[in-house]
Amino acid sequence: MKPSMFLESTIKRSTLNINNDYRYLKTGYYVSLHAEVLGSKVIPSCEDIIDSSRTPILLLRASMAGIPTLPFLVTDSVKKIITELNFPLVLFAVNPFIYDGYKTANNKSALYRAMKSLGMNYKFAVCAQSLKGHMISFKSIFGKCNDQDLEVQKISKMVFEVFKIPVCKLHVQKTDDKAYLCGLQPLSKEELSGQDLQMISTEVSLLTEQGEHFGV
Repeated sequence: MKPSMFLESTIKRSTLNINNDYRYLKTGYYVSLHAEVLGSKVIPSCEDIIDSSRTPILLLRASMAGIPTLPFLVTDSVKKIITELNFPLVLFAVNPFIYDGYKTANNKSALYRAMKSLGMNYKFAVCAQSLKGHMISFKSIFGKCNDQDLEVQKISKMVFEVFKIPVCKLHVQKTDDKAYLCGLQPLSKEELSGQDLQMISTEVSLLTEQGEHFGV
């Protein structure tokens, strides 16, 4: 069922909300909200949508669930970041309406530029982490990312188990022998290939065969 039709319906049944963008106040978010208002079980829930879109909360919940993460700092102070973390750095916006991925900084000047951009002229804090390896970004579809190595695949699977976001982009920091979750963001429709859509269809079919009954 198309989102527009679902939002006008009063169907009370378990709902699998498949969308490329679950941001707050976007259609994907409203579909889950509508299902919850009707008293239906829905994947993903509004709570999981909100939590996964706020990097500090994403990392806290992930860490509590056993997903590898690195120490992070939430602040609007360049001085505090320099005092407590080492260069190079990777930074994410805390403002939930900024979805430009992340920025890296190898020195103080680059840090100022990154914070100005992600913090909207220093109005908002950022979430900063030391960059101990290199960053990779990839599509996660029902927790699967078959083109990545086993450590990264494990993180993708665990993120889906915890937050139940069917379609998203994950940002992971990779060292020689370890992978760490750093962030999550929506995908644009243009980023979804025909192969991705086929994978989504396959996953929905598997859930149905396993006895899950969803309105999709």
